[in-house]
Order: sequence, then structure tokens, then C-alpha cells
Amino acid sequence: SERNLLSLENRRLVFHCHDYNLFLQRTIEDGLGTQAAQSLQVAASMEASRSVLASLYAKDPEASFLDKLGLARKLFGSLGFGQAETPSLTPNGGGVRLITSHYAMGWKAKWGVAEHPVCYFPVGFWMAALAAAAGLTPERLQGRERSCAALGASACELEIEVL
Repeated sequence: SERNLLSLENRRLVFHCHDYNLFLQRTIEDGLGTQAAQSLQVAASMEASRSVLASLYAKDPEASFLDKLGLARKLFGSLGFGQAETPSLTPNGGGVRLITSHYAMGWKAKWGVAEHPVCYFPVGFWMAALAAAAGLTPERLQGRERSCAALGASACELEIEVL
């Protein structure tokens, strides 16, 4: 754009490197403790991502659930968050495998092996992708990271449950 601003679905985008994102995440953890920080950041990610994804999905009302997940995978990668696989994610929940994760890779590069899973934003993003694709309210979803590359796993494994 003329002012060097980037928007997606009428929402301004701000890109940050892993240094900024991880320092912000760690600062919130230091202030609130790990559990509260995780809950807050997953919820914030879900709400911001759901809004954008719902707008994108609405552009093609005939798109299948799998087509919508494909769009979410493309967006996740294009925004620099990593490469995701979603073959077991259904409208009833399931798993997401992050082959690469901006958060896990960045954490290990900055601070070494983590003490707990660190992919809060991706958990919220994939909860949002499922909610928007399946027409579910956010309250019906729970998500968690079962394994994390920041802990030494080969990939990050996310689990999303529909209540």
C-alpha cells in the first residue's frame, strides 16, 4: 500500500520476529505464571484468528471443511508461523501436527530446551480454524499441545477437543 501498511480482511497486520514474539510471551509468563499466561494467549490467539478466518471462509460459502482447513494451513504458513498438517482434524476435533513452528524453533534458538510446551499462538489459531470451519462457538473448544519441538520432540503435536 501507499503507506506500507498491510491488511487482511480489513484488519491491519503487524509482523514480528521470533525475538519480539517470544520476549512478549515470556514477559506474560513471568507476570502471570505459565498456566494463566498460556490460557490468556491461547484465548487471544483464537479470537483474533477466528475473526480473520471466518471472514476468509465466508468468501466461498460452498467450500468444504477440508478446503477451509487448506486455506488455514496456507495462511498459517504465509504469516510465518510454520508448516502444519491437519489430516486428523475433523469437525469433531482431532490433531494438528506442526512440522515447523515459529515459536518452538525460536524458543530453542534463544533459550535452549524449554521446560514446557510453548506454542500458545498455534493452539489458539488451530482452535479458531476448526471453530470457523465447522461453525462452532469458541466455548465449545479446548486445545493443548501434547508435544513440542521446544522440548526436543521432532514436531509439535496439537490436540483440539470439541465439547
